[in-house]
Amino acid sequence: MQRGGEYRLGVLGGSFNPVHNAHLTMARAAMEAFGLERVLFLPTGNPPHKRAGLAGKQHRLRMVELAIEGCPGFGVSDLEVRRQGTTYTVDTLRVLRGRWPGASLYYIVGADTLLELFAWREIDAVLALCGFIVCTRPGWQEEAVEDCARRLRERGGVIHPLHMLGLDISSTMIRQGLEHTEALVPPAVWGYLQEHWLYSGSPGK
Repeated sequence: MQRGGEYRLGVLGGSFNPVHNAHLTMARAAMEAFGLERVLFLPTGNPPHKRAGLAGKQHRLRMVELAIEGCPGFGVSDLEVRRQGTTYTVDTLRVLRGRWPGASLYYIVGADTLLELFAWREIDAVLALCGFIVCTRPGWQEEAVEDCARRLRERGGVIHPLHMLGLDISSTMIRQGLEHTEALVPPAVWGYLQEHWLYSGSPGK
């Protein structure tokens, strides 16, 4: 659904280490709540943080491709995977702005990521390039999240809260307890994890 001729593009970035069902839930909820025409999944290549235990970027890209197969409106980009050196969100957003000059960009994040935004490179430029859809769950650091959103708005940021249930899944949980997590990832991703021995400590990792 387009509103007044405006194309709305959602961007869901992250290490996806691995991608799991909560990522898909966030993307669907944001699409429905804000009339997004498309949600683009952006696996990071060489992030400035979260290096420990990070599966190879081609593995993470392939798992996202498998996870979104058959999901209308979902797409995946290898933009950050192909980039050399450390990847920063501000650089990615500038590329996306060039590709979709007339679109409104909405970066979809969890509340935990919102609390980290002030540490992002060129945060004021990031806030000028996109709005944020912040997926929160009841009771999780609500005061801290609201305070952070207020401070970002004071700097010109557009912050849209999206209150959700069922987000109690993390990639860390999956990496640390792989044998108990089959229900937390799409079936095709589970098969890929098993096939390639990812996060298992096997020589095939």
